[in-house]
Amino acid sequence: MKSQFLILLNKIQLYKLQLMSISFSFFLPISGILILIAFAIFVDTTTGIWKSIKLKKKVTSRGLSQIISKIMLYEVCVLLFYMMDKFILSDIISQFFSVDLLTTKILALTLCSIEVVSINENIKLIRGVDLWTSLKLLFRRAKEVTSEYKEINK
Repeated sequence: MKSQFLILLNKIQLYKLQLMSISFSFFLPISGILILIAFAIFVDTTTGIWKSIKLKKKVTSRGLSQIISKIMLYEVCVLLFYMMDKFILSDIISQFFSVDLLTTKILALTLCSIEVVSINENIKLIRGVDLWTSLKLLFRRAKEVTSEYKEINK
């Protein structure tokens, strides 16, 4: 029995790279989503640290360690939704919508929205600037410039 277990462990060690390659290739379609979520968490953490420094609050290792649990929670949640989407929901959803991995994308949008709102709150406290208002002003100005350009080139 012990020798069979050792043989099994040896085989797993031998095929570890192949097993990892298969796992990575299965999750390859959502790699961009996973990177985007990790980036959003990174930017949120950076603005949170900036806010703490600006407000002269103490940045602790306990607070920073929550980053890892947040990334793991978000990423594992997306992976689980991807598997549900792939094996259970894809046939049902494809009858109504032509978007692949719709629930996974909705979850990713929700998670990124949470992070963007947090980033906006941090920047509002740091700089006193609301990102949404600035974005609206930018689009309004771009529309004005476009209309002025069209008038000039008539």
